[in-house]
Amino acid sequence: MAHESLTGKPWTRSEIAAAVAAYLSMLRSELRGEHYVKSDVVRGLEPQLPDRSRPSIERKLQNISAVLDEEGLAWVDGYKPLAHYQHDLRMAVLDEVGHGHRIGESLADYESVALPAPAPRARATEDVLVPVPAGASMPRQRSSVNLTGSTLAAMRDFRTRQLGVAGEEWVLDLERAQLQRSGRTDLADGVRWVARDDGDGAGYDIRSFRPDGSDRLIEVKTTNLGARTPFYITRWEIEISRRFPSSYSLYRVHGFARDPRIYVLDGSVEERARLEPKVFLGVPI
Repeated sequence: MAHESLTGKPWTRSEIAAAVAAYLSMLRSELRGEHYVKSDVVRGLEPQLPDRSRPSIERKLQNISAVLDEEGLAWVDGYKPLAHYQHDLRMAVLDEVGHGHRIGESLADYESVALPAPAPRARATEDVLVPVPAGASMPRQRSSVNLTGSTLAAMRDFRTRQLGVAGEEWVLDLERAQLQRSGRTDLADGVRWVARDDGDGAGYDIRSFRPDGSDRLIEVKTTNLGARTPFYITRWEIEISRRFPSSYSLYRVHGFARDPRIYVLDGSVEERARLEPKVFLGVPI
């Protein structure tokens, strides 16, 4: 089998079509909750791509994830997005997931699913924590995360209130379980779903506690997509995080419908994320 580095040839449209078809077959299986083996799919793809090595094929599948990620769409778990791909690849992927294609409809349905994937056992917060996605450094040596991705995906999450409520309830249960596990049943009983009980005016969704009894004010942002999907945050939520940096935590729930995980931004959101103005309030003058 010839290696891509030896052939020096860009992928042809027929090769791209074969890779996209194989990738989308895996994605359909994931969206349906069906079991499959990635290596078997790649092995079945190799005879169709005799001039490409397995590493080259794997990279191309990662490129397809990058296209989907940039469009704010779900991508195959295990094929981390890899940028710098051919224009023809992008066009081939978008053509297959566009309007009128069944896979496109499945992706749209997936984004609005408001139920977390079933867990094999009861979980606490520490069981689903993951590191914050790596980001570019920011001025004043701030600890930061570069939240890239499609703003369309963030807007869909923002509008899908049912998804947001489901994420809040999930985090509420995790926090209670975490405090119980820490031997603080007294504190677990005091965890409150503020957004439900008092409305959205508090600037956070859940009032929880750290094991030492100090307050933890949690704002929950939920998506069915990946960790790097950007989120919308209100000016009031930013202000509350600024006023109470020692208590405020933004829980970014991602992969909610598949394998929900959380990364946490503690303190002032301005110090932890790059904030970009996207929505403005217009008043006639």
